Amino acid sequence: MIRIETDEDARQYELLVARNTESGAALSRYGAAMYFYARGQMAPDALEVYRICSPIDSEDPRQLLASRGLSQAIQCITSA
Repeated sequence: MIRIETDEDARQYELLVARNTESGAALSRYGAAMYFYARGQMAPDALEVYRICSPIDSEDPRQLLASRGLSQAIQCITSA
């Protein structure tokens, strides 16, 4: 579960779940996944999905996360 506590967290989360298919979008998603992984908010197996999808801008990692039972890995909560 990803916790949004700062403006940077929110920005990174937007990148993580973006449906952008422009050149470099997949690497931006992977970078955001690394951000949350480094903060202890993403499991290694979810990060691996983003790594697998990182070379393909049109690939939606949420589909692969769902097929592996990892959809909850990118759910977010905001702190009050």
